[in-house]
Amino acid sequence: MALTLGTRGQVVILDNTRFHVITGASGGGKSTLVAALKDLGYSTVPEAALAIMREQLECNGKILPSVDRTAFMEAVLARSIRDYETAQSLNGPVFFDRGIPEWVRYLGASAEPSAVAATSLRYASTIFVAEPWPDIYVCDHYRQHGFERAARSYETTISAYIGAGYKTCVLPKASVQERVEFIRAKLETIAQQGAPADVKTASQFRRG
Repeated sequence: MALTLGTRGQVVILDNTRFHVITGASGGGKSTLVAALKDLGYSTVPEAALAIMREQLECNGKILPSVDRTAFMEAVLARSIRDYETAQSLNGPVFFDRGIPEWVRYLGASAEPSAVAATSLRYASTIFVAEPWPDIYVCDHYRQHGFERAARSYETTISAYIGAGYKTCVLPKASVQERVEFIRAKLETIAQQGAPADVKTASQFRRG
């Protein structure tokens, strides 16, 4: 749990400084970046949505966004929670390809287990964001929509994290190696500065 009770009715939300989210636009290069970090020996967690899509297509399953979007998002959130818990045993830093807040956004933060996941399963306070990038965008078996749709969904994806109290750090539109070095430098800077806990009053916490 990342919640502790402070004095005077405060709830202190403690971010997990070992866990780092890389998110952003579909086709923006985030998964390629996560794969490059894995190749360098970093602990990584793949995107839950893509993993479930692959599994369902292989077994002719029905838990797909094109068939039952709600069931699909519920499965993605459940997988993301499980991935988060499993990652506790990994050596840090751990890089996640997308995170819980954006899946909670689809289902609504008042739904269970969405509310619990949104408040207690925290990542580092700054997330890394890949902006829409038409120069590298390609469609494939799992990404069949056009660039315009990917660009439209970008803002709502990022707003889910901002609404959950995270800061954003936009990745440069550069080579994979340059992005890797950018992240390394940012993590070093963040470590030197320290990351204070986000404090809310009990009444604020109840309102979400």
